[in-house]
Amino acid sequence: MEFGVALPHIGPGSNAAAIMEVAERAEALGYDSLWALDRLLWPVRPASKYPGNPRGELPTVMQTVYEPLTSLAFVAARTKRIRLGTSVLVAAYRSPVLAAKIGATLDALSNGRLILGLGAGWSADEFAAANQSIEERDLRTDEFIVAVRELWTAKEPSFSGRYYRFPPSIFLPRPVQQPHPPIWIGGNSKRAIRRAAELGDGWHPTSRLAPAAFAGEVKYLRRAAEQAGRNPDRITLSLRWNSLPEPADKPQLENVQRALHGYRDAGVQHICFDLNIPEPRPLAAMMEMMERLKEITASVEQG
Repeated sequence: MEFGVALPHIGPGSNAAAIMEVAERAEALGYDSLWALDRLLWPVRPASKYPGNPRGELPTVMQTVYEPLTSLAFVAARTKRIRLGTSVLVAAYRSPVLAAKIGATLDALSNGRLILGLGAGWSADEFAAANQSIEERDLRTDEFIVAVRELWTAKEPSFSGRYYRFPPSIFLPRPVQQPHPPIWIGGNSKRAIRRAAELGDGWHPTSRLAPAAFAGEVKYLRRAAEQAGRNPDRITLSLRWNSLPEPADKPQLENVQRALHGYRDAGVQHICFDLNIPEPRPLAAMMEMMERLKEITASVEQG
């Protein structure tokens, strides 16, 4: 298994120094990846319920969110090995041409470290702010993925779809990774799983799926991939883990360790730990938790 940590690019304590310190420390500790989430705004009177908790309340830590691709580019310059992922970018908020250009640039400048996590989104307020229809988000996301892959792989890419189009063009620089940076599909829903099976290089749900439930959904993903004529073994299984306990909470950390064994047995290959959802941690506490999680993950990797 591989393990990553989300950058502290959200919350009242987010700043350039904290983001860089966590990035450099994560690489020094041997983590495999750094991650950034996507949030345009924090509605005062939201039109949609947040899917991340039973109350449907958007965590107040998300009132401050640095843009994800900019944040990853910032840390790319001071790291060498660690991979850089979005968990996840909402496709319909952006042009696929612009997203592909930024992604290719980031992959080239980081020497091939980008993981492009994409999702369909859920916030009616953010869709309205981006001047997009939330009702069409699934079809738009599917087409977005096809368009980005065309831009990243074709000699003279062109596209004419329902939502996006561009003429035959030269599109440079190309990403360093071949045939292109992996595209991981975020979401726990059946629709997201089908998208991962049909169009994605990976599936990236959240830890709201317990290990047993995750294993059940993997069976669904495999069937969907086979029906689409794809090899399910080539789809990376990953996970975003929110709501982790404090380092001093030994019983809860033991539960984390047991769950990690369960996820490993369910086929999870890569886990992103977010240490600032639902509540932000001070930088020192985040560093301590990164150390503790590294010890736990080492024991899981050893069996």
